[in-house]
Amino acid sequence: MFALTKKVRFTVLVAAVAAASLMNSCGGKKASAAQVASQGGYETVTTPATELEDLKRKLEAEGIPAGIGIGESTDEMVSRNVSSDEARTEVAKSIDVHVQRLSESYAQNVSGEAKKIWEEAVRQITDQHVRGSNVHTTIVQFNKENGRYKVYSLIVLNPSLFKAALQDAMARDEEFELRVKKDEMMSKLDANIREYESKYKK
Repeated sequence: MFALTKKVRFTVLVAAVAAASLMNSCGGKKASAAQVASQGGYETVTTPATELEDLKRKLEAEGIPAGIGIGESTDEMVSRNVSSDEARTEVAKSIDVHVQRLSESYAQNVSGEAKKIWEEAVRQITDQHVRGSNVHTTIVQFNKENGRYKVYSLIVLNPSLFKAALQDAMARDEEFELRVKKDEMMSKLDANIREYESKYKK
């Protein structure tokens, strides 16, 4: 009986060692994969875009359209222009998302055709403001080795302009103006404007 117990203990011990060995070998594979990635020249980095993306997410969560652009050139002014143009394109995309959300939230009783007309009108009106909007934050980098500038830009659309565009578009469509939950929408937009003016307005 004693011999049998020793045999059982030995078997359990062997099984435990085998399991530990298997787990270590799996962990080793993961470590080697990370090493391979590192040897291939890749590593996790934080760039100015990371900081601006964090701010952009906060802005958009508060209903404020924003966009980031990156421009690179041997001419600083060219890189600034490319960066701001790209940021404006991103603001336009952000506006599309905000319009879609508002439409889904406050225009459930409006026909699909009326919604489509309203959304397109908002895009046309806000496009004028986006083209004339100013850069909120600019980060400039210079590479001495190749003499190139890299510019990161964040453009923020004043939500009061966004609200005015929504109202203008609404006034063009009688069905939309009658059926949309106008008071709720305007209340939401006013809250976004207050956030902008207290935190982001320059």
